[in-house]
Amino acid sequence: MDFISKWKDKIAHYVDVRISLLKLGFIEKTSNILSYLIFVFIGLFLGLSILLFVGIALGEYFAAVFSSRTAGFMTTVGFYAVLLGCLFGLRKTIITAFSGVFIRILTSGNTEEERHESMPDKEVK
Repeated sequence: MDFISKWKDKIAHYVDVRISLLKLGFIEKTSNILSYLIFVFIGLFLGLSILLFVGIALGEYFAAVFSSRTAGFMTTVGFYAVLLGCLFGLRKTIITAFSGVFIRILTSGNTEEERHESMPDKEVK
C-alpha cells in the first residue's frame, strides 16, 4: 500500500508542476502580446500626432503656394486620400505581416520536443 501512495504523491506532484508550467506559459504569452500592443498604441499615438502636425504644415505650405487656404488644405486632403488608397490597396500584405508577428509571439519559446532535443542524454543507472 505504501508503494501506491508514493506513486500517487508523485503523480499529484507531476500534475501540479505541469499545471504551473501551463500557467506560466500562458502568462508569458499574454504579457508578450500586451507589451507588443502597448508598443503599437504608443507608436500609433506618436505617429498620428506627427501626421496631424505635418498635415497642418503641408496645408499652410500649399496655401502659400496656391494663394488660397482652401486650395492648400484640399491639396493636403488629396495627398492623405492617396495615402489611404495605398493603405487599402496593401491591406492584405499588412494584415499578413501583423498576423505573422502575432503567430511568432504566440509560438515563441521551446516546445516539448525542442526541450528534449536540447537536453543531453543521461545514462540511466
